[in-house]
Amino acid sequence: YLAVDDENGYILVSKPYLKTADERYIYLDVIHELVHVRQFLEGKNLFDERYSYVDRPTEVEAYRLTVEEARRIGMDDKQIAEYLYVEWITREEYQRLLHTLGVNMDGVSKSSGTRRRGGWLQTK
Repeated sequence: YLAVDDENGYILVSKPYLKTADERYIYLDVIHELVHVRQFLEGKNLFDERYSYVDRPTEVEAYRLTVEEARRIGMDDKQIAEYLYVEWITREEYQRLLHTLGVNMDGVSKSSGTRRRGGWLQTK
């Protein structure tokens, strides 16, 4: 995966993920994290614990732009739904995220997604 360090705004990159992930996923993750970099520079709280991950305004904004780009590059809703799966959210949260983003849930299997977390690299 990729993530933004909320202390310095650097993008953190999982080296194993870069080696094994679908190139479209990496591209979309970069877009998602660049939204967080902008949010960080604007002084927004990237990890506002008043919200669950899928309801956090910073995440919803980043995911909305990412879904828009996924559609632009030709991904269908099933592919987008599979991309959006992350193992740290519950099935209910996953369904809520898909609904919030307007991604059709038809044909999405319970085990959607293949992304796995690995060791992190820090980039500037």
